[in-house]
Amino acid sequence: MIDSHAHLNFQAFNDDYPEVIRRSFNNGIAKIINVGSNYSTSQKAVKIAKEFFGCYAALGLHPIHASDEGFPLSGFRNLLKGDGDTIKAIGETGLDYYHSTRDAPIVVEQRQLFLKHLELAQEFDLPTILHCRGDKNQPFNAYGDLLSILHSRPRVPRGVIHCFVADWPTAQKFLDLGFYVGFTGIITYPSAGDDLLGAVKRVPLNRILVETDCPYLAPEPVRGQRCEPWHVKYTLEKIAAIKNIAVDEIERQTVKNAQDLFGILRT
Repeated sequence: MIDSHAHLNFQAFNDDYPEVIRRSFNNGIAKIINVGSNYSTSQKAVKIAKEFFGCYAALGLHPIHASDEGFPLSGFRNLLKGDGDTIKAIGETGLDYYHSTRDAPIVVEQRQLFLKHLELAQEFDLPTILHCRGDKNQPFNAYGDLLSILHSRPRVPRGVIHCFVADWPTAQKFLDLGFYVGFTGIITYPSAGDDLLGAVKRVPLNRILVETDCPYLAPEPVRGQRCEPWHVKYTLEKIAAIKNIAVDEIERQTVKNAQDLFGILRT
């Protein structure tokens, strides 16, 4: 199994991330990609990747932090030049309307920040990890805006739409652009609606990634606990049940998908 989106670089794991990594490897995880949300957590992701074989990093400034700090372009470039073997993606980056209105000043900053990430990904020929969260009343509206930005680019990047929670028509638009679709433990929740589960059913298996987003979004069997990378197995099991395909086949293909997108060695 590959957890293609984890945050062992976050404060929740400060005291025990080595133990969590070892526990995950002992429970079937082969690779973990730790994703940055600002410069310090991006640095921490690189640090962990250098400490543990099988761990990799992604560099990014999360859209909710668009007003907290400037885009650390020189810092990211220095990390990429010095530790490029461990850094497999740019992100997470995108749009987040959940804590603001769609026309709020921070959203303008988010869009500018997103473009800077895309340019950095193109410069270093890396895939992007896209974050997208709509507002409380229109949960899908950010997806349309994100797609519009991608369509406006002269060159659409490759990557994954992380923690996908929209419907099949929206997923199909990302697939048409060449993106993978990432599913988390949200699909295991009783509240997961027909729109999302229908998307899980219809997204081709060769375009799916599985993620935990740990320490958040623990799947239903361990809901309420701190999520860890090995919990991704519950998401795999849910996908297998929805698609009526053996769990082993889901695991094999999602591992291959992550290897193909992120250029991870097959070991």
